[in-house]
Amino acid sequence: MRKHELLSPAGSLEICKAVLNAGADAVYLGGDKFGARAFAKNFTQNDIQEALDFAHMRGKKIFLTVNTLLKNKEIETELFSYLKPLYEHGLDAVIVQDYGVFQFVHRNFPELALHASTQMSVSNVSGAKFLMEHGAERIVTARELSRSEIRRIYDETGVEIESFIHGALCYCYSGQCLMSSMLGGRSGNRGRCAQPCRLAYQVTDERGNLLHKKEKYPLSPKDLCTISQLPQLCESGIYSFKIEGRMKKLEYAAGVTSIYRKYLDLYESCPEHYRVEDADMERLLAFGNRNGFTAGYSDMRNGRSMMTLTDSSHSSNEAKAAYQAPEEIKVPVELKAVFHAGEPMQLEAALSVNDTEAESHSDKKVCVTGEIPGTAQNRPLSKDELRKRLSKTGDTPFYVQHLEIDLEDGLFVPVGQINELRRNALEQLQEAVLGSWRRNEVVTLKKRSTDGMRMKQNGAIGSGDKPMLNVWLTGSALQHLGAVLENQTIDMVTLEGFANLEAAVKEIHAAGKQAGYAFPYVLRENSEGLLRKQGSVLKQFDRIWVRSYDCIGFAKEELYLPAENLALDAGLYVFSNEAAADFMADGFAGYTASMELNRKELAHMENKQAELMLYGYAPLMISAQCVYKNYASCIREQKKESGKQSQRLYLNDRYQKQFEVQRDCTHCYNVIYNSQPTYLLHHADEISGLDFGAHRIVFCNESAKQMHGILQQYEDAFRSGRKIQPPKEGTYTNGHFRRGVD
Repeated sequence: MRKHELLSPAGSLEICKAVLNAGADAVYLGGDKFGARAFAKNFTQNDIQEALDFAHMRGKKIFLTVNTLLKNKEIETELFSYLKPLYEHGLDAVIVQDYGVFQFVHRNFPELALHASTQMSVSNVSGAKFLMEHGAERIVTARELSRSEIRRIYDETGVEIESFIHGALCYCYSGQCLMSSMLGGRSGNRGRCAQPCRLAYQVTDERGNLLHKKEKYPLSPKDLCTISQLPQLCESGIYSFKIEGRMKKLEYAAGVTSIYRKYLDLYESCPEHYRVEDADMERLLAFGNRNGFTAGYSDMRNGRSMMTLTDSSHSSNEAKAAYQAPEEIKVPVELKAVFHAGEPMQLEAALSVNDTEAESHSDKKVCVTGEIPGTAQNRPLSKDELRKRLSKTGDTPFYVQHLEIDLEDGLFVPVGQINELRRNALEQLQEAVLGSWRRNEVVTLKKRSTDGMRMKQNGAIGSGDKPMLNVWLTGSALQHLGAVLENQTIDMVTLEGFANLEAAVKEIHAAGKQAGYAFPYVLRENSEGLLRKQGSVLKQFDRIWVRSYDCIGFAKEELYLPAENLALDAGLYVFSNEAAADFMADGFAGYTASMELNRKELAHMENKQAELMLYGYAPLMISAQCVYKNYASCIREQKKESGKQSQRLYLNDRYQKQFEVQRDCTHCYNVIYNSQPTYLLHHADEISGLDFGAHRIVFCNESAKQMHGILQQYEDAFRSGRKIQPPKEGTYTNGHFRRGVD
């Protein structure tokens, strides 16, 4: 058996069969619902069932992408009926992003393997452990991880790891991007990403100076290609090697698969002679690339060499010329024919036991009988003639590898009877093989109890008689902590990135307010040690806001913070009551209302445990790449060359909208913020009717005067019941409160 799995994409049934014939061990594909490539052709239910049969006959697997966020109606009325026939037909696994979907599948389809999508942004051991404890059999790691980080996850968990090895790279940590959603209404979390990262932007500093004016694509990474690093990746603990490309053409998907199959086999059979031929590298480039290739993050944290910078277009002009269509894989069988006078004809069919692809079904054997042979008057049936007839497998998935014939002399059998005997044997063998993959148990819908949504006490979200006001401070707004604490309307102050936490938490408590602390958006190895050092101080905060599954696991298992002190930020998406109940069943203090649900959808949510952002610049992207490093200089260099780098950089799009890029050099990532703040204070009457447990106002780089004005407007609208007017049109956004996402 192979030591590693080659996992290929398919956007149609034809491509699925092509990549399996080209050497894929498994294929991931999307149905007509809930896949992260909504604009792909995708598969009908019948297509998926045919793909399952084609793959299973060859000992291969099919994984279904259910990797979008699902709304209440979709989980309650569509998900079960969508998955049930595929589950019964033998679907091997589902790839999932939404925690509510994750638990729904685990509860209703217990034999179906759950793969945690790369959109769950798992970046460390703690995140992997948390999801394993809740049902994950496989972790699809974040694309940004180094080989050593992947190896650590494998060594400390033993989980089955899947990682991308070829294809397009997102600029943002997958699942943490709202850029397409907020700017154009097409949500990547709903499979409709418009790829704004591939558009042109001008990078300017705070003085308006244009940086690298010819480099207009600061957010567009080159395509990933790791063919030269396969041996090192194999040693890093990766089991499944994933090729990106469900939107790509057949030549790309099957062509790339065939080359990676060649070199994965070469490594497994003869690692000491591993070398990639120049001709194969040229073929990979011909199948498709974006201004060349990058080896990705396995060897480097970030850098200019990974980016297209001057041209973001994808080229595949030579794909058809480079493509060599593979032959269809046929399954070897052994036949044993017994033709005796006075007895029904007998044909036994079995999978060849020495075939690697069929090993798991080597016990599958069928025996069929036919008519009683007649006595030949002129020309008796010969072994050669019988062998010729029985060896014709036609459109079946089989070929005859071995045929044993026990034929008595002097018999006559019509050709039609021989053909029918062979056809019946092969059909029954096929059904026997496919039947072993199918599930026969009766599956009924198991609805979730909403007990986990019951209101908590001890200062948790939703425990008071009025919504709590939580003011978040980050960026330069942190310097105004003292002024914020003087405001009597505020119930909690949450800090992000504050230097002296111990002094801050004491100051907040002294002002009679609760203290919150926001974990970093991304928790990698370099951050873990820093947070461990702060562990005793973090225990003094009333609430810790976790932003990823990595943060949840780390806070609970490494820092021993109780779940009732943890609340979920917006990146841990709660898109449905199912997701809310599943999270709350773990004992968390509360969660953040999704920025992508509109007012009607929020009205169908149980909001008492939720905090809604009423004002703030929404983070659109969280990236391991660094605009500062790529366009100016790394902050470490800045310290050596004081004054040579701007304190702020901006992205300017084709409409001259300006998006601030903030760097978090402590945890080494960038945050790209929306060009306008989300402002919902003028919707106070409607929001009050939604019964949120808490409201959030986020200050980033506002002046003290601006902050005071926003807080006064909140007090007027939500505490005094006054009608307020929205800011000047064009200076703010309602976010998705009115429009929502499809």
